[in-house]
Amino acid sequence: MKNKKKKYTMLLKLLVIMILIPFIKVKADSMDSYIDWNLDRTVFAHQYRDGTDHITNLAMITANGKIAYCIEPGVVADKGGTYNSTYDINDTNLKGKDVKRLSLIGYYGYGYKDHNSKEYYMATQELVWRLMGVENVWWTDSKYGGNVLDIESYKNEILSLVDSYEISPKFNFKDKYIVGDEITLKDVNNVLSEYEIVGNNNVSINGNSINIKIKKTDNNFTLRRKSNGQKPIFYYKSGYQTIGSFEYAYDYSSNYNVISEYGKIIVNKKDKDTNSKLPFSPFASLEGAEYTLYDLNGKTVGVGVTNKDGTVVFNNLVKGTYYVKETKASTGYTCDINSYQISVSSDKLQTVIDSYEKIIKNKIVITKVLEDKQNGTIIPEEGIEFGLYSEDGTLIGTYVTNDQGIIELTLPYGKYVLKQLTKKENISVAEDKKIEVIEEGQTQNITIVNHKLKNIVLQELPKTGKKSYVPLLGLFLSLLVIYHEKKSI
Repeated sequence: MKNKKKKYTMLLKLLVIMILIPFIKVKADSMDSYIDWNLDRTVFAHQYRDGTDHITNLAMITANGKIAYCIEPGVVADKGGTYNSTYDINDTNLKGKDVKRLSLIGYYGYGYKDHNSKEYYMATQELVWRLMGVENVWWTDSKYGGNVLDIESYKNEILSLVDSYEISPKFNFKDKYIVGDEITLKDVNNVLSEYEIVGNNNVSINGNSINIKIKKTDNNFTLRRKSNGQKPIFYYKSGYQTIGSFEYAYDYSSNYNVISEYGKIIVNKKDKDTNSKLPFSPFASLEGAEYTLYDLNGKTVGVGVTNKDGTVVFNNLVKGTYYVKETKASTGYTCDINSYQISVSSDKLQTVIDSYEKIIKNKIVITKVLEDKQNGTIIPEEGIEFGLYSEDGTLIGTYVTNDQGIIELTLPYGKYVLKQLTKKENISVAEDKKIEVIEEGQTQNITIVNHKLKNIVLQELPKTGKKSYVPLLGLFLSLLVIYHEKKSI
């Protein structure tokens, strides 16, 4: 039992070590790597250092069977020897060097994709030497004299890849996108195939384009250079030069921020007569009109009521097609009969609708007649002036009857008072008429009747031959009749 427990403990420790290996800096305390190389005696490398041309054959180095390079020029290497290995170049004699560029040269050199000819190895080794301080490097097919081997195109190919390593995918983002949108953006730098997405399941890669499902939040994402899980390894040994192998360069990523926003529809209610926010009638109001927002299937999305400026706003709209319709008019107006279709999208985050509405109006026909009860006649009265007033007594306008005794008006929503301003001699004055315009499409016919007044005359008394006034009682009765006639108009 005790042995089983001990065995279990050891397995647990081993598991922990395996999990932590990727995060532990490797620095062996003992020789753990084997360095070797093959000479190509047909190719000679010339390193010009400190005023001297140092000539060696091309040596294609391996470390534990992996492609490797000399990165400490002028120092002898131990062929067929064992070395220590580390991920940190500062553990070697080469401290403070530009590890990033060194790693990139090695990564994109010999063995990368189709870089399989020895010219690529020569180009890589030359670029490493130059980076490590060698003044000049060239290659020949003979130790002395001979032909210079041209490998410029190979070096240029490697350097092109090195210089583009930190070129991130680039997309032409809009300032904002609407929630619910699905966008596809092309990488204008054409390097997306070298990257992978980190940290957002709403983002995907399709060839050289990226697809994003826009949400309310969490639209940001990271693109990281694809990694093979390897790291540059440096091999060192006391008294010998440092060797490096580069199956991978280093991790590189770029962050992208995508701003999302809900759509908005603004309805501006306007007076059709004034073509503005000013009501045609002082008694009408743009406030209180009800508008309903529907989706494409006719389902109600929201209901809004106009404020004192005649405006209603529908917020928090996702991408889609909507309809807006007035479902209840405000005071003094008829409903706008139009239905407005709006598409809300990333290209159109906000839409403003002008809803022009007709104010309630009535046709008013005023007929002025004179009734002569004594003769039994009713005749139109021409030339009689009337004043139209608002409820508070403000004069709106004056109007005169035509030869038919008629005045025709069209009045907007409100309450009015009609007053007779002129009359003819011995004709009564009509009482004020109240006019209310509260329902659309009505014609109001108003007849105003006036009467002739009875003359008060002196009568000659019989028998005496003297003149006398009508008795006071008779006079009072006459005046009473006149008063009732006037009141009945």
